[in-house]
Amino acid sequence: MGDRKQASRARIIESAGRLFRRYGYNGVGIDDIMAAANLTRGGFYAHFTSKQDLFAATLQEELELGRRMRDSGESDGQQLAGAAGALIEFYLDVGNRKRMPMVCPLISLSSDVSRADEAASAAYTATLRDLVGAIARRVPGNPADANARALAAMALCVGGVVLAQAVDDEELAGALLEACRARVLAELEAH
Repeated sequence: MGDRKQASRARIIESAGRLFRRYGYNGVGIDDIMAAANLTRGGFYAHFTSKQDLFAATLQEELELGRRMRDSGESDGQQLAGAAGALIEFYLDVGNRKRMPMVCPLISLSSDVSRADEAASAAYTATLRDLVGAIARRVPGNPADANARALAAMALCVGGVVLAQAVDDEELAGALLEACRARVLAELEAH
């Protein structure tokens, strides 16, 4: 693929991801996506066969949380656990509550993925596995136990942010996130 075509594809994916996370899969059309990418609608089909194909491609892109996990270069077990804890703190920070759905499609697109095609589900599954694996590698203990704790941590993170985002009570939102944060950190530190 040529540089220009690759750059256009990247712009489409970035624009689509941002719009999907904000408005949901059904709230965005191809025209909206192409306008946000400053490209014509006709160019869409040079890159994707359908909107669902594009949706799957956006889910395959790097997530901020996953990128942070992979990019932390620590090698010492304590440092790795500390990196996981710092990232969980970022994810469940009450100040990031409104921002996280724009950053993490696991929060904003779960419902859409459950109604999408197999490609979107496969991309979402791969994203989740990647994040869980990144967390599990930073959790002390045997790999099977670390993986189970990482799965629980991810479920608490995503579920906690979804619930905190949905309520109109700031105090309750803060309490939800704090409860999840405390439980996730305890889960990650358990041996």
